[in-house]
Amino acid sequence: MTEQAALPAISTATPYYIAKSNVCVNSQKQSIGNGVFAGRKFGAGEEITAFKRPLVASLETERLSDTCANCYVWTEGSSTGTRLYVPEGTRVSKCAACQRFWYCSKACQKEAWNRGHKHECKMLTSMAGKQPPIPKAFLACMEVLIRRGHRLISDDDWEQLCRLPSHIEDFKQDGRCENIEMMAMGASRTFSHKDFDKDFIAAMYGRIISNALTLITPTLDPLGIMVDPTLCSVNHACNPNAYIMMDGPRVSLRTLRPIKKDKEIFISYIETTNPYHIRQEELQSRWFFTCRCAKCQKGTTLQEDMWKIPANPEFVVSAQDKQSMASSQEQTFKVYDKIQHLADPKVVIPVIEQALQICHESHFWPIHRQPYAALRDELILHLLAEGKYTDAWAQCAKRYKYILPKLYPVPFHPVRVVQAWQMTMLAAYLASTEYGVGVPGVQMGLIAMMLVKQVLDVAYLSHGPENAFTMSVKRKAEEMIGELKKCLGNADHEVMNRELEVQRDMLMEMGDWAKDGEALAALENFEMAEKAFSV
Repeated sequence: MTEQAALPAISTATPYYIAKSNVCVNSQKQSIGNGVFAGRKFGAGEEITAFKRPLVASLETERLSDTCANCYVWTEGSSTGTRLYVPEGTRVSKCAACQRFWYCSKACQKEAWNRGHKHECKMLTSMAGKQPPIPKAFLACMEVLIRRGHRLISDDDWEQLCRLPSHIEDFKQDGRCENIEMMAMGASRTFSHKDFDKDFIAAMYGRIISNALTLITPTLDPLGIMVDPTLCSVNHACNPNAYIMMDGPRVSLRTLRPIKKDKEIFISYIETTNPYHIRQEELQSRWFFTCRCAKCQKGTTLQEDMWKIPANPEFVVSAQDKQSMASSQEQTFKVYDKIQHLADPKVVIPVIEQALQICHESHFWPIHRQPYAALRDELILHLLAEGKYTDAWAQCAKRYKYILPKLYPVPFHPVRVVQAWQMTMLAAYLASTEYGVGVPGVQMGLIAMMLVKQVLDVAYLSHGPENAFTMSVKRKAEEMIGELKKCLGNADHEVMNRELEVQRDMLMEMGDWAKDGEALAALENFEMAEKAFSV
């Protein structure tokens, strides 16, 4: 038995417990599932508990050749951009035998070998080069079974894992069970064990698919899936009071809001800024439940379902207007889904810009409504990839001013922190160029200083003081302060503070640089208001 299996938790005292949950109920309102509850009172931005690593993790096929299969360091773009926490020169090399997993060092390869790879390597060697690629959930399922078969998963972890719902009956109803059974049959032929027949393997595969969480970097880049019996017992809410943060293999459960003792801990399984019906559809299709959290009980009356309409209290939204809104929303989500499968920025950027223009010129869309806001996130990423840094900066400034405070009002929300850090590093880069953003009076170096200070102030809460992300932000802040002192010498603090105020005002003005489309002359004399309703 490995050390990880024997001592999965880092915390010496367990500040949580698992018990029957009031949100997991059947049609008779009877509790049918468990949840994780706070063992003591927690403040906002605290770590509830942490684990050295999840029980099992499986990388996306696209990440196998550039990510360490043990410590999950993603080497692409290391030491550049937002991921300064990746050591310079980090590279991965593939396992010479199975040719499937890659490792960043001999130490990582040895650790993975002892944790169980030595038992799966031979099996994977026989499957090398087969097409199509082996699904990540299948690999995770095989790792679980192989490690348990060799007594590398403790009895407690195994029992808790087997208590997670398999949803086999739900898979039968939606037509996916046949695929699960085929995978189980293939697994039973590849790996034979007296305790694991085809039906048991199918149930375990169902548990993996329906309970897995996303494996992420400290900057929230998705790498694959992870399964852990404790973490997978944390239930979902669209207004979560906690979230999962990672630092390599270390997994931390952190508070987003204060949590009282004996109150249930909730995380979000989905993008909670999406409209009500989109959230419900995703949760039902992926996790087979209808969300009844406090937020969802309010239906389509909240910010996520707001549309822009004339502020006149006598104005009534017509059925035709609602139909137009619904059609626009459906088409915009289709565009968003489409670009997830496109890689070339030259192709993607015009598609996104056209979608933003349609949202803007429809006059119904608030700038923060999804997926209008998410399309802007994608546009920023592709503009950066294409080297269009000033255009990306204008979009970042717009997001910083109008979107982040609206969607993520908690200043240390991890999404808000990471996106602000992305903007910080872009400001630092533009400050190093000859022309910056090409506007007289704008000092990008000072703006970068303001932003890095803002990120550093909240990174301790969003990621924790020892997280590699926080440490990299701290180092960058110290570096920038040192450079600024060299340039300014013994500058008067009062003068400096006045200049910072000027630059802060300029940053807010930059939030209006990016235009999604033409202003509609017909609406110039109308005052618009945001109102939530179903379409």
